Amino acid sequence: MKKKTVISIVSCLSLGAVFFWCFFDSEQGASPFILQRDQIVDEAGTSASSSRNEEPAEAIRLDVPLENQFDEVALGNGCEVTALSMLLNYYAIDTDKNTLASILNYVPVYEEGGYRGDPREGFVGNIYGGDAAMGVDVEPIAEVAKQVVPEDVQVVSGRDRSFSELLTVLASGTPIWMIATLELQVPTNDDFFSWETQNGPIYVTALIHSVVITGIDEETMYVNDPYGYKDRAVSKTDLAEIYEKMGQQYLYLQK
Repeated sequence: MKKKTVISIVSCLSLGAVFFWCFFDSEQGASPFILQRDQIVDEAGTSASSSRNEEPAEAIRLDVPLENQFDEVALGNGCEVTALSMLLNYYAIDTDKNTLASILNYVPVYEEGGYRGDPREGFVGNIYGGDAAMGVDVEPIAEVAKQVVPEDVQVVSGRDRSFSELLTVLASGTPIWMIATLELQVPTNDDFFSWETQNGPIYVTALIHSVVITGIDEETMYVNDPYGYKDRAVSKTDLAEIYEKMGQQYLYLQK
């Protein structure tokens, strides 16, 4: 996503309603994603998951084709579909980010009753660029993938796998789409704020991004970043913590 800067959040506590006015940097911004309150972990990195206690993983590198979300026709807010396109291209599935963007479901940023669009239902706002966007979660991305893959290929996605389980999937030679953060920085609790949808409040962050996990070598992992970085290096510890704090959203393919 394009990096978004929250300039102001105006809260009104009467009648239990909270309204946020978010303005984002149009050149560097990204769409926030959802995180349930009980998924936010403490600042020391403690989590219910024991994902960082796994045995050392065997080195693996997968040659996933790179696609840049800013290549024409640019998707300024389209990191999620760009990452999905890279994953599909690895399996020689003929598609691209713009084709996937045309299939994706969309919902408005603002809805009746003072509510905000739910990224679990579709991409919130304008995927092509600008300030009016709130990103998309794994569920709508999975629906897009299901429309593109061959009949004998299964789309496996969700929020229920530990990072250790993802490493097992990676070791089988399978690249993995995931929700991450801009510049692969570990988010803090202060980076999240409440976002009121018709389905209830969710927690979002301006650091939302999406990448494809392409490899691991001891304590270093590699991802394809839609910002134009192939096999970008990140520490395994950091990526595990990012994965957990960003809601453990993943997607991969299997036959």
